[in-house]
Amino acid sequence: MIDPNEKIYLYEEEGNGYVALSWEPYMEKWILHIECKEWSLSTYKRYRKVGEAIKKVLKRRGINEVYGLSKTPKEVKFNALFGGEYTGELAEINHGTEYQYIVKGVL
Repeated sequence: MIDPNEKIYLYEEEGNGYVALSWEPYMEKWILHIECKEWSLSTYKRYRKVGEAIKKVLKRRGINEVYGLSKTPKEVKFNALFGGEYTGELAEINHGTEYQYIVKGVL
């Protein structure tokens, strides 16, 4: 059984951020979480390489698509840098007090 409250950390940079995976039971989908505090061209290049390695790991585990939740259109654009596409749908957060954009990535 997958604990929906547990993030599986796939990559971490101390003091900067991480890439993690979790299971969303309501959507019945894998959610990819990306946190990055310091952003530059070199960080982008590093995360591109990390992203390719993570895709291989996920494919070996039988995961062919992941989803993400973005708070702003700027975050949607950020996800597009890594192949994510806005689905055209919103996720209701906090009992309807907030909505986030649903982004899908096909591996």
